[in-house]
Amino acid sequence: MGTPYLNPDKYRFIRALRPFSYSVALITCGLGVTLSFVHDHGDSLRGVLVILAGVLLQAASNLANDHADLALWKNRTGSMAELAVRRIRFNFLIAGVLTLTASLMGVYLVIDVGWQLLAFGVSGIIAGYFYTGGPIHYKSRGLGVPAVFLLTGVLMVSGSYYAVSGEWSNQVVLTSLPVSLLASALLLANELRDYLDDKAHKIGTLTVKVGFNNSKALYTLCLLLTYPLSFYLFIIGAIENPLFLLFSLVFVWQPLRLLMCEAGDVHLARLPPLTGRYFVVFGLTYIFSVM
Repeated sequence: MGTPYLNPDKYRFIRALRPFSYSVALITCGLGVTLSFVHDHGDSLRGVLVILAGVLLQAASNLANDHADLALWKNRTGSMAELAVRRIRFNFLIAGVLTLTASLMGVYLVIDVGWQLLAFGVSGIIAGYFYTGGPIHYKSRGLGVPAVFLLTGVLMVSGSYYAVSGEWSNQVVLTSLPVSLLASALLLANELRDYLDDKAHKIGTLTVKVGFNNSKALYTLCLLLTYPLSFYLFIIGAIENPLFLLFSLVFVWQPLRLLMCEAGDVHLARLPPLTGRYFVVFGLTYIFSVM
């Protein structure tokens, strides 16, 4: 079996953009914006800018994600290595342009909302870089999953709410937890798919560190814990109607069924897109449940 990790096709611009992952930015930012209107602090222009900036930062993070692979290809010779290096560098350049564009939107929001918003924006940019960038490199330390939970989940939702409303809300932090779990599940889906490659190349993802079967159990917990957690949020009045979430149950069994596959099974390639689809369905129904 070939090693996709060493295939320069992985770095093609469209593939490096990882379109299925944009559900994270759309749902988390969309949830924060929706909650600002539910709490009577909404602003349409701020809401649009927040969602656009979130998508741009997600795209930038995806494109910059493979920059750490540059060292591997520089040690190789031949046309494939040269192609991979060119693509990685081009993607990293575009990531910088997208980050700059999102930052300009953020400057407008900071001027409109207040300087405190700057802390959210700077945290997001720094966290996106350090996912694969040194010296922290969350991915290789097994910290990618908790980092995604806190930064791509909790921070994106509560930060979006703050950017639109100009106010901090601890209830919004609680309300962000179900979608934060699913953002972590989406990363785990990628780690489960790439387990053998990551292990062979000593990339210390959480799945490599805790083992394939333990990671499958954690993935299952992230998906299924969303329902009792959402019911608890309904009990305390953080969401209005959890019955909307029943529709998402139709889509949860497909990714869970793939967990019967062993490490390296070609069918695991479907786990990230199926997880992404479930994330979108759950996220949309969850947004309806808070309205």
